[in-house]
Amino acid sequence: MSVVSYSESGWDTQDDRWDDWEDDEMNTPMKCLFCTHTFQSPIVLFRHVKQAHGFDFPKARATHKLDFYQSMRVVNYIRTMGLSDPNFGQVSGFVMDGSEPFINDDQYLKPAIDDDALLYALDELDLEDTASVAGSSRAGSLAKSHTLENSLVAAMAGESAKERELMARIRTLEHQLGLRDREVKYVTEQFDEYRQMVKRQFYDSIDDGGAEDPGCPSAVEPGSRGGGDYYFNSYAGNEIHMQMLQDRVRTEGYRDFIYANADVFKGKVVLDVGCGTGILSMFAAKAGAARVIAVDNSDIIEKARANVIENGLDGVITLVRGKIEELELPVPQVDIIVSEWMGYFLLFEAMLDSVLVARDRFLAPGGLLAPSASYVYLTAISDPVYMRDQANYWDDVYGFRMSAMKPQGPVLEADVDVVPANTVAATRALIAHIDHGTSTPADLDFTSDFVIEATRDAPLHALLGYFDVAFSRSQSEPSPADSQLNAPVYASDSMADNKPSPQSLWIQPESAMHGFTTGPQGTPTHWKQTIFVLPEPIDAKKGDQVRGKFVCRKSTSNPRELDLEISYCHVPASTKDSADTSSCTMKHQKYQLQ
Repeated sequence: MSVVSYSESGWDTQDDRWDDWEDDEMNTPMKCLFCTHTFQSPIVLFRHVKQAHGFDFPKARATHKLDFYQSMRVVNYIRTMGLSDPNFGQVSGFVMDGSEPFINDDQYLKPAIDDDALLYALDELDLEDTASVAGSSRAGSLAKSHTLENSLVAAMAGESAKERELMARIRTLEHQLGLRDREVKYVTEQFDEYRQMVKRQFYDSIDDGGAEDPGCPSAVEPGSRGGGDYYFNSYAGNEIHMQMLQDRVRTEGYRDFIYANADVFKGKVVLDVGCGTGILSMFAAKAGAARVIAVDNSDIIEKARANVIENGLDGVITLVRGKIEELELPVPQVDIIVSEWMGYFLLFEAMLDSVLVARDRFLAPGGLLAPSASYVYLTAISDPVYMRDQANYWDDVYGFRMSAMKPQGPVLEADVDVVPANTVAATRALIAHIDHGTSTPADLDFTSDFVIEATRDAPLHALLGYFDVAFSRSQSEPSPADSQLNAPVYASDSMADNKPSPQSLWIQPESAMHGFTTGPQGTPTHWKQTIFVLPEPIDAKKGDQVRGKFVCRKSTSNPRELDLEISYCHVPASTKDSADTSSCTMKHQKYQLQ
C-alpha cells in the first residue's frame, strides 16, 4: 500500500506563486507625487501627500471643481516638474488657486511616467468635498456621480480626439479590472478553502513514520518548528502573540526605550523585522518616525495591517510580506532596525540571522539596531523539587518505574522552565556577548570557557542559561561595559493597570542605556530559563568552582534548533587557586534545544 505524503512547504510554495500573480495583477504600487514612497491605495497615498508634503489633492480637486482630465493634468504636471527639478519634491505646501494654465494644457494629458497606476485610480476618489460627502446619503452621492458622469460625457463632444481615446481606454481598463477583481476574489476564496481542507485531512494527520526518509516531503515533523514555512506559520495565530504582548518585561522594555528616546526616532525611517501584530512599528510611529516599514512572512501581517489602519497610522507604517533575505523594500535604506527576534536561550529559532541580513542589506551607515547588544549567561542551581517533579519523574509514577519513558542515548534534551531565584547556588559566567552592529551569522555559533563558583553548600543539579539584551542610543556604543551589567532595575509605571511593575527592566543613568534580563532574579518572561540537567549532581561546598567549556551551534538537522555541548569539572575551593588542576576529572555532556 502506498501512502501519499503532503508537506506544508509544498502548499506554501503554491501560495507564493498565487500571491505573486495576485500582487502583479491587482496591486500595482502608486508613487507619491513628491517623493519615492509608494502605496497600494490612492486614499492612503493622498493622505500621505497631505501629511508629508502639505498638499491636499482631494480638497483642491473639490474646491476648484476639477474634472477627470484636469485632475490628470495636475498629476502629470507635478510629476513633470519633479522629473525636471530634483528639488521640486522637497518643496512643502504646493498650492493651487484654480487659474493655473497647466490645468487646461493638453500636453499634460500625456502621462509623465510610464504605467502610472495613480491615473487609473483617480476615478475611485469622490469628487465632492469630504465634509459634505460625510453628511450626504448614499443615494445623493450616486446622483451627484451620475450628474458628473453626464457632464463629462457632454463635455467630451468638445474635447480633442486624443482625450476621447484616452478616456475610452481608461473606462475599458477599469471595466476589465472590476471583472478581474471579482473573479480573483472568488477563486482565491475557493482555493484557500480547498487548501485548508487538504491540510486538515492529510497534512495535519501524517504519521511520524514517514519522517525517517530525509527525501520525503513530510520529513519535517508537523509539530516541530522545523521547515522554514512551518516556522512562519507557527506565528500566524493570535495566542502566541497575546502571550508575547502580555510579557510586560518584553513589551515594556521595547516601549520604554523607544518613548524615552523619541528624539532618536523622530523623522527617521525605521524597519521592523518580524513585525507580528505591529506593536513595535506603532511604538516607533508614535515616537515620531517619519516612516516605518513593517515586514513579516506570516499571515499575522494581515491583522497587523488592520491594527495599523484602526489606529490611524497607515500614513506612516507600510507593511510588506515576505522574507527579509529575499524581498526589496520601498526605500533604499533605513536609519533604525527594531526587532523582537530572541528565542529560548537567546539563539533558538535563529531569527537573529535574519536581522543581521537586514542590517547588511538596508541599514544606513551609522544606523541603530534595537536591541543593540545581547548577552548569554551560565550559572548553576540546586533544586530537588524540580529534579523530583521533572527530571526524575519517570522513576516513580504512582509507585511504578517507567525508565523507558526517560530520554535515551548520549544526548539529553535541554529543558525550558521558570526557575525560582532561591534555587540559584552559584555565581554567573558571561559565555557570549553579541554586538548586533558587528557580529556575523557565523559568530552565533560560539565556544566559551567558563568558571562559576558555588555560593553555598548545596548539590548542583543543573547548569542554567539565560540572556539579557541592551538598548543603546548609538550603535557605536552598543552596550554597557561588562563591569556595569548588574544595573539596578527600574519601575515601568506608564501602564495604569495596578499590577506590580516588572523587575527585570534596567537602565544605566550615565549612558541612558536600557535593557532587560530573562534571568531567575527578575520577573519571569515567556523565554523562561534553559536548564541543563547534569547526569550526576555536583556535591559542592561554598567556594568550590565548576570550570569548563560551553559550545553552542545550530543543529545540523534543523538550523532553527541548537546543539549544545558542555565540558566541566568540579574544582574544590582548597585547590582552586592552584596552578595544578590535573586531578580535576573533566566530564562531557551533549544537549539539544528543540
